[in-house]
Amino acid sequence: MLLAPSVEDVPEEVPPPQQEEAPALVVAGDAQPSATEQGLRLPTFRPPTVDGLPDKLMADDFLTIAHPHAKKPPVHKRFDEFTRASPTVDPAKLNQTPWHPFKSRADFEFAEFVLNAALNEGQVDALLALIDRVSGGRSQLSFRKYSDLKDAWAAASRAAPPFLKHTVSAPYKKKERTFTLYCRPLFEWSLGLLKDPMLASKFVWHAQRLFKYNGTSWERFVDEPNTADGWWKAEDALPEDASPLMYVLYADKTRLSSFGTQKGYPIIARIANLPSDIRNGEEFGGGQVVGFLPIVEDENEEGKKGFTTYKRIIWHESFWILLETITKYAKTGYKFTCGDDVTRILYPIVLILVADYEEQAMMSLNRGPKGLSPCPVCLVPQDKQIFLGLKPQYPYREAAPVQALLDNTELTKRQLDEALKPMGLRPVENVFWKLPYCNVYRALSWDRLHAYHGGLFSDHLFEEFQQIVKKLGREAIVEVNQQFDNIPSWPNLNHFDAVVSVHFTDGQKYEDISKAIVQASYSVFRRMKSQQGYMLLKCIRRYIVLDILASLEVHMGATLRLYAAQLVKYSQIIQEYAKKFPDKNWNFPKDHTHQHLLDDIVEKGVSKNFNTKPFEKMHGAIKGIYQDQTNFKNVEAQIARIEHQLSVTRYKRSQINALDMALLGPSKEPKVDLFRFDHVHLGAPQKPASLSAIEAAHATEPGFERFRLRLEEYLNRRFNIPQDGHAQRWEKILPTEAIVETRYIQVDYESRVTWKLYTDNLRCNPLFHGAPRYDHIIHNINHKEVGLAQLQFVFVCEFMGTRYPLALVRRLDVVKTRRTVDRDLGLCRVRCTNIRSASQFIPITSIVRGALITPDAGKASDSFVVDTVDGDMFLRLRQDFPIWDT
Repeated sequence: MLLAPSVEDVPEEVPPPQQEEAPALVVAGDAQPSATEQGLRLPTFRPPTVDGLPDKLMADDFLTIAHPHAKKPPVHKRFDEFTRASPTVDPAKLNQTPWHPFKSRADFEFAEFVLNAALNEGQVDALLALIDRVSGGRSQLSFRKYSDLKDAWAAASRAAPPFLKHTVSAPYKKKERTFTLYCRPLFEWSLGLLKDPMLASKFVWHAQRLFKYNGTSWERFVDEPNTADGWWKAEDALPEDASPLMYVLYADKTRLSSFGTQKGYPIIARIANLPSDIRNGEEFGGGQVVGFLPIVEDENEEGKKGFTTYKRIIWHESFWILLETITKYAKTGYKFTCGDDVTRILYPIVLILVADYEEQAMMSLNRGPKGLSPCPVCLVPQDKQIFLGLKPQYPYREAAPVQALLDNTELTKRQLDEALKPMGLRPVENVFWKLPYCNVYRALSWDRLHAYHGGLFSDHLFEEFQQIVKKLGREAIVEVNQQFDNIPSWPNLNHFDAVVSVHFTDGQKYEDISKAIVQASYSVFRRMKSQQGYMLLKCIRRYIVLDILASLEVHMGATLRLYAAQLVKYSQIIQEYAKKFPDKNWNFPKDHTHQHLLDDIVEKGVSKNFNTKPFEKMHGAIKGIYQDQTNFKNVEAQIARIEHQLSVTRYKRSQINALDMALLGPSKEPKVDLFRFDHVHLGAPQKPASLSAIEAAHATEPGFERFRLRLEEYLNRRFNIPQDGHAQRWEKILPTEAIVETRYIQVDYESRVTWKLYTDNLRCNPLFHGAPRYDHIIHNINHKEVGLAQLQFVFVCEFMGTRYPLALVRRLDVVKTRRTVDRDLGLCRVRCTNIRSASQFIPITSIVRGALITPDAGKASDSFVVDTVDGDMFLRLRQDFPIWDT
């Protein structure tokens, strides 16, 4: 068997200028690869050859090349023209009574309220009686008692395909056992999305290859599934008139009761044709529970090989009931007129399977972490998982050899089991083998939540970190906890005052701990001369870089190459650590499976397309239904009924909202924002105060010396420009002149990752939630240089008849001579040796975005920029401060 294709980039070629004419239909990267490029995973990332482009291309131009089946020419757009917005929908096509079969909108909204509030029959009757009394019998509600509401729900339930009850049976130890499966028809559910005119306009139907011009050549980028290679290949295999309907499927057990005695096993589906903001959202068009798998348990049999295999038989037999209809139409196609009035021939395909490692073992029929080949995707031996490379080191799994063994009637059960053991597989027919255009081992996807935050970091790197700190003693524990507490607050980042002895069930908390763990602890390990602690931090730093690169919402060849290089560095340092400190075994699946992330991105788009996080968020709603709306008996049927009502509610709510937007028309003109200055909005304004009052209030604070006179000099030198060759007249600023302090700064910035606008919410406040908060910023010094600073005072003043938004900041200088420890641990060190001399005024409009900068406990004058708060920060610092690109 050949090794899996590698994940490496190829040299870029600059296309020659072309004459201005209609672009020709081409396949992106259709030139033949050189001999050295054969078998690489990224030949499709080569610059395309396209006729008809403008002679003069500009940096940040975009090029879209559609799959040949789309029959569309390449499209060239300038940066400000490029959009992927959906066409608008004719309001006449909207349902004018979307609440039907409820008698009125009031009836629907009452039913929606009752459902979301989880009111029981007695509470509903009491509420209806109260409404009737208060309204004096003039309520628009037609409901008078709970039975009226129940009848309305019965009628409304036909708006979406209901859950159906199925039974699954198989013998175990010569005794037939029967289990119950609840699921809704998967294909029928997806047709319900397609027939909606608002949602149908959002669907994408063909693969695309997207390119961005970097000034010299085109660079391909991927984000959504249809921009990746897997969709393109699927279309290659379909008839020309086919419209692929791509599914993303997830399954996992979850505890419903507080003590875990009652469990649920939801299957959740999403449609990859919809954009990620809809697909991963919570409204109509987002994830939908489509089934509840049976939970096979028997205390007397648990752990036995035969019973473990039996559970997998029931799982795959049950999943087949869900998949059977789409399997049929994947072979023949299904002609359907969508909500945009276009008739398409749909071919349903399971493109992505989302699951944690344990569930992937169930889907792939892998024997798990103790098997001889524990990876669900490739055949890496159990004792070789620590070794990672630029490309997968072992062959990918294939169905054919496994099927051949299962079909071999001459093998006894024992012989079959022995033949499958080196592959790490169970002797069970895999349900996904029955699906056309689906390779289960390629559909299975690396999961950032469980592989990184709730796996490699939480259970291994962080656990090792905690043990090392505890061995160093109480002083080390107190110091590490204190340094975590000293990290400044940052939006959407959990703050911790203790980490050494804590454990969480929330992967988000582990992700947040990882972002600043190196900065918060390196000085403890150095001062206490812990060689193991220091070496572990080197491992953790490599992991953090991998995690931030894995999180990017747009990937280009450069970022994929960077991830591959960092993966090798991570593997090398982990091997060194394992050799020097052999007490821990690093040969486990979650230390291996990120080997396949690059292939997943190339085939399916960025990691958010196959992250379990949005799926697991839905577990909370299921638990809420169990706890608030069931009688704890026959819970699957009750949960399925409520879940169905919720799906109907989401559908009708989306229709009502669309109708409201159409009837309301364009919104009113926005109010003039007197505190909006270009891309920055200032908030929390204080009462106007004189400059003398400001100086008095801050008299003891470093940096405020001669505040008025320095401000006068700054304003004159920056804004008092000589006119018509005449010398400037120095404008005096009197102590009585007033300024307006503001304590909230909202900064819009363009992401270096996605090129979209994002917002940082910053504070410059002496008392924010009971503590002072003075955030840090990146700002433009001039059109070539950027700097780092801490906000001290933000205000608006008037000078020569013009209002100017300004900030007094404490300048932070980049330490340009990097110490070994900074290189080893990726520390981005800045320094302020004299607060008074570092204090300066800057225009608010020079702020680029906020920055998380935390003090260095090892040196009072120094601080560290946390470069891994988000993907933009990581790329921005490396581009703007090349010294940190290590």
